[in-house]
Amino acid sequence: MMARFYISIRRFGALPVLGVILLQAALLAGCGTPSGGKQHSTSVASAPDSLKSSIGYSRRFRLFRRGEVTVLEVMAGQKAYPDTLRYLLVPEGRPQPSGFVGYTVIRTPVKRIAVFSTTHIGFLDMLGRSDGIIGVSRPEFVNTPAVRSRIRSGAIKAIGMPFSPDVEALLNLEPDLVIAPALPAARKTDYQALVQAGIPVLVVAEWLEPSPLGRAEWIKLFGALVGKEKLARERFAAIESSYLKIAALSRNLPNRPTVLTGLPVKDAWYVPTGGSYVAAMLRDAGASYHWRDLPGTGSVPLTIEAVWPVALEAEYWLNTGTVSTLDELLAVDSRFGQMRSVRERRVWNNNRLVNAAGGNAYWESGVVRPDLILKDLVMILHPGLLRAHGIGEGELTFFQEVK
Repeated sequence: MMARFYISIRRFGALPVLGVILLQAALLAGCGTPSGGKQHSTSVASAPDSLKSSIGYSRRFRLFRRGEVTVLEVMAGQKAYPDTLRYLLVPEGRPQPSGFVGYTVIRTPVKRIAVFSTTHIGFLDMLGRSDGIIGVSRPEFVNTPAVRSRIRSGAIKAIGMPFSPDVEALLNLEPDLVIAPALPAARKTDYQALVQAGIPVLVVAEWLEPSPLGRAEWIKLFGALVGKEKLARERFAAIESSYLKIAALSRNLPNRPTVLTGLPVKDAWYVPTGGSYVAAMLRDAGASYHWRDLPGTGSVPLTIEAVWPVALEAEYWLNTGTVSTLDELLAVDSRFGQMRSVRERRVWNNNRLVNAAGGNAYWESGVVRPDLILKDLVMILHPGLLRAHGIGEGELTFFQEVK
């Protein structure tokens, strides 16, 4: 099922290395958008004194203020970020400035938004603007209570999948903005009708970020879209402070338990590379991760035979797909019973907040709250550490023990 594919590729430690087929040609068609930055008449480089980026962790987008408008650049490619998409955020009622040839114009604050990823819901909800969402992909997977309530009332409609959008539904909704993830197999021609109708389409690539705080920093982009820049900065500063405070306690601990992530799919076990956000999170949580030196920023498929020696000896096993019990886990493969983590009951899954359809809050609100994910991991791997340093532990937010 294609909907399940979209959810599954985002599992912690299970993102395949895939070539991204970007939407750029379709999203910006008709406005002369070049494939490279040198072809447009006005660039960031041409006015360094008036432009200053406000982004610190993200490697995938930049925001610059120039007078009353905001310049947004999204680096959505996978190899050295070759595909830069350019947008111009212009306040409603203000004239569009000259000189920005090839930029997609988005009028702000955006009030009616259609989103194709549940992570986008998490960002908007944190800014108090989930009420602006009028269309979502696969509504049954949504976890945010306020958004689910509006889905039930009919205020939010289904808009298809990112690689197969329901163009008719989107045109009928008349959104101010459609937000689409940079995903494989995106069908460019399906978005062309939206562009021709004057509906801007923004590509968001937070899932390509190599660090947890880089992913969370996309809240600043959403803040710029909905007129909540100050709130977005404040929220991110609090998240950053919380994350760094926890990481300072756990990152350099001498006792670093070994950790395995993910669940094999058919004959492949996807392992996060050393430059991935997963590896960064595990490092900050005080874990020892076997593939920490593996090049790359995503995940790569290894044979089960290659992973098995590591799996047998790992002290902890995290993010085991959709299973919630050891019986379910052993039903997948009885050999898992040989693993140290299973024998010693140290298996934990990030599915504590999952709805009946399988929609997981970990992928909805967790992306914008990496500090809570890190806190969960430290409580699992180093029980009592946070409490010993005056940080209340309470219950886990996203994880639960697989018993």
